Amino acid sequence: MELLQPEIIEKIGALNLRARLVVEGFITGLHQSPFYGFSLEFHEHRSYYPGDPISRIDWKLYGRTDRYYLRKYQAETNLTAYLLVDKSKSMNYGKGITKFHYARTLAASLAYLLLHQCDSVGLVLFDQKIRSFIPPKSRLTHLNLILKDLTNSEPSYKTSLSDVLFNLAPTMKRRSLIIVLSDLLDDQEEVINAFRLIKVRKNEIIVFHILDSDELEFDFNEQALFRDMEDYTTIPVNPVNIKDLYHKRFNRFLEQYKTDFASHRIDYSVVTTTTPYYRALSSYLSKRKRLL
Repeated sequence: MELLQPEIIEKIGALNLRARLVVEGFITGLHQSPFYGFSLEFHEHRSYYPGDPISRIDWKLYGRTDRYYLRKYQAETNLTAYLLVDKSKSMNYGKGITKFHYARTLAASLAYLLLHQCDSVGLVLFDQKIRSFIPPKSRLTHLNLILKDLTNSEPSYKTSLSDVLFNLAPTMKRRSLIIVLSDLLDDQEEVINAFRLIKVRKNEIIVFHILDSDELEFDFNEQALFRDMEDYTTIPVNPVNIKDLYHKRFNRFLEQYKTDFASHRIDYSVVTTTTPYYRALSSYLSKRKRLL
């Protein structure tokens, strides 16, 4: 799993290559079939589309019909997933890997994995409103469009996750899987209310709460000016004097999300920019397996 360490993956330039290495390294680490969570019992055929794996073509059927069909398996589903990636300015924090860079690589890896499991995946990039929306599709060639948007996006503006969720809710199909990658630095009550609306529409939700280790540890020792990355306000701080208070309030912030999400049966994981990607991918696969 060493390859999956974020600091190693981030040194690889192309996002598509990073995603492929993350997913293939993860699957290799499972010591199981690449179709993890799948029953490989043959089920039905579907038409071949450009970009689909040639190895799945039923050549015997081609010989009888002169048409290309792919073999499908019992556990393949019509699962539709939306990747919601926070690109607000607060996501640009990080000494090595920023929160946004981590989220972008994780989103690309999830898209790669979803599409190779024959699921449909769409992408939503947002800050205070939706900046890009790619509708879900299941063709492998759809990955190129998703990777292009992720590659060309940079953090900007403030966060308003609640507004984004309220606007998205009416457009999402029944029983979609909503995967949110954000630092959740927003009004907690409004965010939870928005997630509640998504949930009552029979959708399933996974939240990856992406943080920098500085935000968890607050390991600063010298007096400095702290600047808000979204509205640029500054405040002089002596970290030694407020460290205990900071930990108390930040832990309460995390605990509130944990409690509220649990009460609405929303999967919630706190990850930092040093968390190996395989942990997040494992969380996704566990969720997907429960939905089959």
